Amino acid sequence: MNSPRLLIASPIRQKPEILSLFLYSLSNLDTAGTDIHYMFFDDNTSPASSRLLQQFVRQSSGAAVILAPPEEEGSSYSRDDNTHRWPEDAVWRVAAMKDQILQSAAAADYTHVFLADSDLLFHPQTLKALLESGKELVSAVFWTRWQADTLEMPQVWLHSEYGQHPLIRREDLSPQETWSQVQRFYARLRQPGLHEVGGLGACTLISRQALLRGVRFAEIPNLGYWGEDRHFCVRAAALGLQMYVETTYPAYHIYRSSDLEGCSAYLAASASAVPAAADTGLSAAMQSIRYGYDEAAGELLEQFLEDNQGTEDERVTALLELDACYGRLGDTVKGLGLLSAAAAGFSRSELTFRIGAKLMDVQAWDEAIRWLKQSLASPRPANWESLPGKDTWTWMPCIQLCVCYSRLGSWQSAFKYNEQGLAYAPDNPVMLNNRSALLDKLAAAGTQPDSEQTG
Repeated sequence: MNSPRLLIASPIRQKPEILSLFLYSLSNLDTAGTDIHYMFFDDNTSPASSRLLQQFVRQSSGAAVILAPPEEEGSSYSRDDNTHRWPEDAVWRVAAMKDQILQSAAAADYTHVFLADSDLLFHPQTLKALLESGKELVSAVFWTRWQADTLEMPQVWLHSEYGQHPLIRREDLSPQETWSQVQRFYARLRQPGLHEVGGLGACTLISRQALLRGVRFAEIPNLGYWGEDRHFCVRAAALGLQMYVETTYPAYHIYRSSDLEGCSAYLAASASAVPAAADTGLSAAMQSIRYGYDEAAGELLEQFLEDNQGTEDERVTALLELDACYGRLGDTVKGLGLLSAAAAGFSRSELTFRIGAKLMDVQAWDEAIRWLKQSLASPRPANWESLPGKDTWTWMPCIQLCVCYSRLGSWQSAFKYNEQGLAYAPDNPVMLNNRSALLDKLAAAGTQPDSEQTG
């Protein structure tokens, strides 16, 4: 089999501090066994950026060419620390440059074109992973907060302009159902592997077969979607081409100046050629929680528990995390039912303590006391001191029992459990303050503390 002959290309208008990182990332790609060439449109407004591009071309071991961009008419692209602004005429100007790259690649017998936006950094193994996928159209994934205060989202989608839930025609999903489906899609993309999508862009490997089929970025006049990548993807689908995203080596997007802070960490982490293993079971659920995908995490945790997976410690963790997911989704009652049923099978203080705390939230003081006492009485497993919830066997139920009895006006019992808690954590400032306040209450009532009272 002949070695791939690959053209790495990009229209470039970029700040020098970002462009230097992009070019470094390109030079650091593992291209062993691949005949690499470069083609860039120098559309820079900064002389420093043009110099960086010329320097890269001079130092490149592969053939490289810098092209002059078409004349600019109308409004130009701009960016700030919140978002990017693309006037319509600027979009189709970039599309024309990309199409010239594709035409040149087809005429020069390249086996592949890798179109890469100049605000991206790549893992060294990116090209190899894309080539090894064997797909005609495949992108690496990257994640971006398109608005500064929003969730990170991928640059790939399933349908329409940016639909990231399965397309079901003539069926309207509620916003909650739609968001649940989107979370499942995001959770899949957080796992390393190859996934079919309906739209992609910004760092795409395009095979010669796709070039010869007629893929291009030119506007489809009767399509209202914004952006040249949408028109490219609709045309590709109409030509019968499938699109994929490869998520083993995510790229890093320098979308705003503040993203420069994460570049060093990304490049350092990318120095390892070992791909991350796919998360499964509880690990996959915890990853979804870290990214804020509570709907997806809840489903994974429910399945984990239903299948009776993991050790007892892991199952207790799953129960607590599932309860927390339910709470963040607004269903605290469901979480309480889950934990109450589980506590019948697991004599674990983490569960009974959580139940007591939830009952305190609804001021069910007597019921909370019953569960918190059960937490204190729970037998300790051999490894209890190494568990994340180890304090639920010692001082934490005591301080909550102090609160419960205080709410009921039972100052002797409140004092008793506060003292018991201090025996476990003598420097705890909250319980030390409680001691002073409770002594005042007892003195005002004309009684003395009785630490022997059972409450």
